[in-house]
Amino acid sequence: MLALASLLTVAVVHPAQAETGDLTCTGNFQFDFTPSLTPTNTTADATVGGGLVNCQSPNGKYTRLKSGVRTGTGTATRHFGDHCAPVMTITEQAVLTWNTGQKSKFDITVNTDPSAGRITISAYFTHGPLAGDTANAYPVVHPNTDCTTHGLSQLTSEALQVFWE
Repeated sequence: MLALASLLTVAVVHPAQAETGDLTCTGNFQFDFTPSLTPTNTTADATVGGGLVNCQSPNGKYTRLKSGVRTGTGTATRHFGDHCAPVMTITEQAVLTWNTGQKSKFDITVNTDPSAGRITISAYFTHGPLAGDTANAYPVVHPNTDCTTHGLSQLTSEALQVFWE
């Protein structure tokens, strides 16, 4: 678990079409995997939910965005490692519904596999507010408490910081 948490605290900043400091928020998320990832089951459907709060726009361009709710679906692939602290890749398409009622669509990739490139948790915003921006998150994560007996069915972060650029 600690290995996964330490891997997920590193993010790669990708170039974006927006200015640095468009938005920053705190929040949480939970990935649910169906079926659970186990030593023999290495792929699963992934759904995610989460929220953002305390959003601030350092450059003043997005001051109306204060909070949001995130939903998405995708896939998870465990490449190797302990199934409760796996080296894995999660890809999804997601929607963030802001406090204003506006919706942002984005593609997110969570990669904890150093052989597949740098360790990343990043989202590229394709539509709606912040389109063209890349968001990078810095979560602390943990698996479901019964992971050792039932497999990895959830990956949760109660605290993360997200930065849009």
